[in-house]
Amino acid sequence: MKLLALACMAFATVGAAGQTTAPSTSQPPSIPEEKTKVAPDPFAQALAARSVADFARRERDPVAMIIAARMLREIPFSDPEESAAGFTPAGLFAEAKVLARGDAMLLTQISVAQATASRGVSESAFGKGLVRSVQTVNPRSGYQFTVQAKGGEPLRVGAIGDIGTALLMRIQDGAGRTVCLDDNGDYGPVCQLTPKSAGKYRIDIVNKSGVKSRAVILSN
Repeated sequence: MKLLALACMAFATVGAAGQTTAPSTSQPPSIPEEKTKVAPDPFAQALAARSVADFARRERDPVAMIIAARMLREIPFSDPEESAAGFTPAGLFAEAKVLARGDAMLLTQISVAQATASRGVSESAFGKGLVRSVQTVNPRSGYQFTVQAKGGEPLRVGAIGDIGTALLMRIQDGAGRTVCLDDNGDYGPVCQLTPKSAGKYRIDIVNKSGVKSRAVILSN
């Protein structure tokens, strides 16, 4: 009875308040303007996809692997997806299917995601220069190439090798000075710098492992 009395009092109070405070005219609620969608940075998204894929492998999580594959597939790569390298949307979707362990619902979800994922645009800022190159780096050996970098603008280069391998990345300027070195012993070294002036830079990717590795090379 006490709860019922309190409920009635609250209802009466709300009703009374509505009678005394209701405005004579009402305006429709304003609808916020839709914000312009900002395109993600392709280089950063590729590295984020790699991190999500690592999490999926570690946790044996097929849903996380689907997300990694979709993130990677949004990036406008120039090389065909059918590359033999594992770090491709097709490769990650294949890993997701293995992690699904025959679960029919998950396999259906993977098939739908693989069929409907966006391929991105055909041209973008990411599509200039070295967009994506897949190279096989032999054991205890390296792959070398040069890039022409702009002055005052960030230069970012990443390499993603096969799981379990160790890659080193080194960038040298025209005078032979090492301006960036990533030697952390993992399979995904990254170098970032902002050259003061335009010029050529030499990039070395060294496979420190005892087995060959396919390296997906990314740059902006």
